[in-house]
Amino acid sequence: MNRPNHSVSVIIPCHNGEQFLTEAVESVLAQTVVADEIIVVDDGSTDATPQIVSRYPQLRYLRQAQQGVSRSRNTAAAASQGDYIVFLDHDDRLLPQALELGLAAFAARPQSGFVFGLCRNIDVKGELIEHAQLSALEQHYEPPYYPKLLQGDSIHPPARLMIQRQAFEAIGGFDPSLTVAEDYDLYLRLAAAYPGFCHNQPVVEYRNRDDSVSHRVRSTQHLLASLQVLDKQKPKLQDSPEYEIAYQQGRVHWQKVYSPYLLFDLIKYLKAGQMKLTLSSLLLTLRYRPQSFLEYGLIRLGLRKMPGAL
Repeated sequence: MNRPNHSVSVIIPCHNGEQFLTEAVESVLAQTVVADEIIVVDDGSTDATPQIVSRYPQLRYLRQAQQGVSRSRNTAAAASQGDYIVFLDHDDRLLPQALELGLAAFAARPQSGFVFGLCRNIDVKGELIEHAQLSALEQHYEPPYYPKLLQGDSIHPPARLMIQRQAFEAIGGFDPSLTVAEDYDLYLRLAAAYPGFCHNQPVVEYRNRDDSVSHRVRSTQHLLASLQVLDKQKPKLQDSPEYEIAYQQGRVHWQKVYSPYLLFDLIKYLKAGQMKLTLSSLLLTLRYRPQSFLEYGLIRLGLRKMPGAL
């Protein structure tokens, strides 16, 4: 593809990402259209992240005290120069034509505030995996996008998107108050404010680092954050019965996704002496999954299997 008129900045937020950072960087360097700028923002890493970055003179390196992924992305975006921005998590990999496909989509639909593609799922070793509950990330995504997002449909991970800088800045970037579901919040605000376009070609490999239930200890935070993010969209619902219905469907969706794991959160928080989180998990369990107490008893007796991975 000929060098496009518009420039692209790829931003890689990283916190202690030495295990996978090299793969992420190499995937950007292997693009069929060269990124105009690659920024690694180091969010207070204590591992070999600085040494890894130093091997690549093509990279810009920003370092800050640990502030979380939302602030890291915003910091790098403010320092970047590209007309379009791609946010690549340090443990994911761009496919070789990711930038080319995004730029072509913008060229065909210049009014778009964002364009996006599909995702492939890989394991810790970088090998493709199949998982029924993850397959939605790999399926074609058709418009209208905003009501689908309200319903809980995902366009995760962030590297699926190429975002017009003006659109990103106009909506205020990532919400720094969110440490969970901050990407879902961004997708909703983008789709509410700007037209988008999905070209339905795979652009990123999303690494599922550990999807076992024993490591899923944040369902409480995920559910609270997802419902909070949806509630931020309430002003958009007033004049649209379609959006109101989609919003209600989204609340039900996130409750179904996370409620089976709330009791496990409760137990772990209680054992850790985290009483505020214990109370939150207890209240959410009583509200959305009171049958969990019976289910847990059956699991302990060997009469029921553990819930499947999220």
